[in-house]
Amino acid sequence: MLIPNQFIKLEFNPATDTLFVEWPNIHDYTLYELRFILAELINTVRNYDIKKILADSRKSTITLPEQEYGAIVDQFAKDLSTTRLQKLARLTTGLGYREKAAEKAADEVKGAFSVRSFYTREEALVWLND
Repeated sequence: MLIPNQFIKLEFNPATDTLFVEWPNIHDYTLYELRFILAELINTVRNYDIKKILADSRKSTITLPEQEYGAIVDQFAKDLSTTRLQKLARLTTGLGYREKAAEKAADEVKGAFSVRSFYTREEALVWLND
């Protein structure tokens, strides 16, 4: 089931309670829009009472400075920790600073929900549905 959103692709599978999110491109000129998109994503997780997310960031491009990107990822993780989310699987980019920011954010929300990174969608789905 596609969840309407004009900025990012959100596909929800009610049978597995999993939301698939295609991570958007992030540029400094879109910071306001990015904050809006992430707030909408948090509202979607809350409103649909989603327990699992599969986030694909492999195709997104990021042109923000490392520190700004890290702050956005940290805030997003903290906001997710206020929902009933149980697991978040990331399809990894393999890019150093992006992975470092994701790991730092995951450490900060330990206990609220589990986070793991994967290279393939299949591996991520196995872990999410365990």
